[in-house]
Amino acid sequence: MYAGIWTSILVELSPADAVRQIAAVGFPAVELSTEHIIDMEESENPEAECEALRSVVDDLGLRMPQVHTMLQANLASADDEVRERDLATVSRHVELAGLMGIETAVIHPGGSGPMTMDEFEADRVRRMVTYRRFADHAAEHGVSLAIENMCDSPRASRGARGMRGYGTLISELHEIIDDIDRQNVGICYDTGHGNLQGLSMAEAIRACGDRLIATHITDNDGSGDQHRTPFYGNIDWHEGMAALAEIGYEGIFNLEIPGERGLPTEQLDFRMEYALQISNWLLGG
Repeated sequence: MYAGIWTSILVELSPADAVRQIAAVGFPAVELSTEHIIDMEESENPEAECEALRSVVDDLGLRMPQVHTMLQANLASADDEVRERDLATVSRHVELAGLMGIETAVIHPGGSGPMTMDEFEADRVRRMVTYRRFADHAAEHGVSLAIENMCDSPRASRGARGMRGYGTLISELHEIIDDIDRQNVGICYDTGHGNLQGLSMAEAIRACGDRLIATHITDNDGSGDQHRTPFYGNIDWHEGMAALAEIGYEGIFNLEIPGERGLPTEQLDFRMEYALQISNWLLGG
């Protein structure tokens, strides 16, 4: 494993400038954030932007193994127009990711908050069909998909499944992947989301097994998705790291910590340096 951080820690900067500042702090790897891939997609010449960013990453000797596609994408939406629009957006994101040599695209499971079991089954079928199309498109561009575990919203509607959203349990991520039935689909485990669901990081990691291909590393105290640096919450990191080693995960240990934003530049650099030190200590470096 190796330490990384998502570029949106410096969301106010261009993707290239964010990468440069992250490299200056000492991180060996980055995840390209949703905000930055959208900026690139909406630029006048996305392909040129990709070529330029890839050159910056290469020149700095960094790794950029994963990108987070559009956060709000809902590939299981009951609205055909929304579903197709979102599929087009994330498909464009994986095209750009492929140009930059990014190996993995993180995406949320999607869903419509079904109120009945019939609606839930319709959600499942829409997700399966649309994700198969998405996975096939991603494979054409040399990109794998990592479906992220989610956490329940306190404003969720009541229904046949109670107030639970889909994709909050690791077993449900396996169900999605089994439904899609494509070789280039795995799991992104978000430690903060898991903690909010009351999941043991260690047990969740073991449940992911060899399907774990990406990580979002963040801490909280269980009361909200606070996105803090490890040890600023109540996750058992020692057991969690042991589980990562046990399953043989060798990918990016990727910090997603917007809870550390909003500081002056020098203080934010200090926070990032501290987060890197914590990560390296957990990684045994």
